[in-house]
Amino acid sequence: MDLIVAHKRSMRLAELAGLSLAAQTTFATAVSEVARYAMEQGTKPVLILSVLASPKHHSLVAAVEDDQLVVANPLNQGLLYAQRLVEKLEITNAGSGSRITVYYSLPTSRKLNPTRFTDWRFQFTADQPVSAYEEIKHKNEQLKELALRLQDSEQHYKRVTDSLPLMIFTANQLGQLLYANAWVNEFTGATLQLLNQTKWSTVIHPDEQAGFWQHWTQQAVKGLPFTYECRLRQAGADMYQWHLFTAQPIKSDPGKIAAWTGFVVNIDAQKIVGQTLQANQELIQAKANLERYQKELEITVSELNRSNAELTQFAYIASHDLQEPLRKIQTFSDLLVLQYGKNLGAAGTELLSRMQASAGRMQALVKDLLAFSRLTTQTPFKHLNLDKLVAAVISDLEAITQQKQATIKVDLLGDIQGNEIQLRQLFQNLVSNALKYSRPNHPPVIQITATAIAVNDLPVTLVPIAPPYYISIAIEDNGIGFDQKYEDRIFRLFQRLHGRGQYEGTGMGLAICKKVVDNHQGFLQVRSEPGKGSVFTVYLPNFTK
Repeated sequence: MDLIVAHKRSMRLAELAGLSLAAQTTFATAVSEVARYAMEQGTKPVLILSVLASPKHHSLVAAVEDDQLVVANPLNQGLLYAQRLVEKLEITNAGSGSRITVYYSLPTSRKLNPTRFTDWRFQFTADQPVSAYEEIKHKNEQLKELALRLQDSEQHYKRVTDSLPLMIFTANQLGQLLYANAWVNEFTGATLQLLNQTKWSTVIHPDEQAGFWQHWTQQAVKGLPFTYECRLRQAGADMYQWHLFTAQPIKSDPGKIAAWTGFVVNIDAQKIVGQTLQANQELIQAKANLERYQKELEITVSELNRSNAELTQFAYIASHDLQEPLRKIQTFSDLLVLQYGKNLGAAGTELLSRMQASAGRMQALVKDLLAFSRLTTQTPFKHLNLDKLVAAVISDLEAITQQKQATIKVDLLGDIQGNEIQLRQLFQNLVSNALKYSRPNHPPVIQITATAIAVNDLPVTLVPIAPPYYISIAIEDNGIGFDQKYEDRIFRLFQRLHGRGQYEGTGMGLAICKKVVDNHQGFLQVRSEPGKGSVFTVYLPNFTK
């Protein structure tokens, strides 16, 4: 038996059975491996080719037998290889020899009948064995044909992939490109070799390069599909856009991966939509939180307003109720002095004077407390002329002004929106303080000026919540002044920097001033130095601008 003849005859039978060239080669290779083994281990092996046909199953059958052939166990590597190529490999013992039979399945759809078998037998016997040279030549021609078909297939694949608007590639386990379509070069502006050398460093966003290659290595080692989202920069562009890398492993033999084939698609639009939806969800949540906080704030403000109203009502009632017994104390003390003053003696008269003075101070304190409790923001504002308002205040203080021989200079102040009663009380308290806290033997000099300023020109320590324009009103005096460290203390209730023996008062005047300014959404500041006087500056929103 000639090995080349055995291969050729097996190929011919498979060809007559209508198998593809690849299937013909597989069957002939299996037969050749069995024939080679028989020729090496036997003496005169014989090859028998046949077809097994039944209603449910068709097979090509090749049997090699030899009287002196002994098949070793385990099987020879050649026989194991042949066994993998065919449906079944069967070994039977016949006397001192053996018979090795291989079965190769045929499609059951192929119709086999005696007439066709006769035709096959005629063609099969008509073909004479050729020389080894002719066989090799024929094989070379077949290989060339296969090479041309493979080349045509590769060209077709390249034309198809180049026509698609996405990057398609084939890479090895290290991620090096083995093939890339035209769109890869067009997008990246780099050749396949340059991309392999730089590992896409000019294309992939710097923040995602390490993660990309780490994930590729993990998936490649395990032979798993690769998927990764990252930002890529197109050649000639400054912006990065989101893309999705997808690659699937391709296996050549069982358990062995030849390469990874995949594609890169632009998902920037989907990413933006996803981020927008997420932002919308966050915005909806923030809005819900804001509405909840607003309701809580409204409840808190309502409770605070109710509490303030109750406190105001209490202060008003308490102040009002305290005035009646004070009036009676003063009335009865006056009657005592008038009717029984001569009988009291010097000591009794002194005690009575002290009682009257204390009752007077108490009555002044109650009046100031009542005035403070009435300072609310509920009264609507109206258009006011500050020049007329301050002139009325100075007129009310004419007596003490003459007594102190004071000089009051007032510049043009302009108009403002506000509460007339409260603003009048503000300027009356500030001017009264300037007159009261004057230096001995130094007639008071009081200067009142006004300047319109923009909100950006306010002192940096102030946080405006009103309109963009303010009016700054300064009341400057040459009085005794005070240490600047007390600038916060003087605006608190019942706070005094001097004893009652030096300067009379209740310690509520500046607290009332601060409350009036707060009600007008303004600010009140002071700058002072002992022995050099003080400057009280009032900043009020200028709604008339």
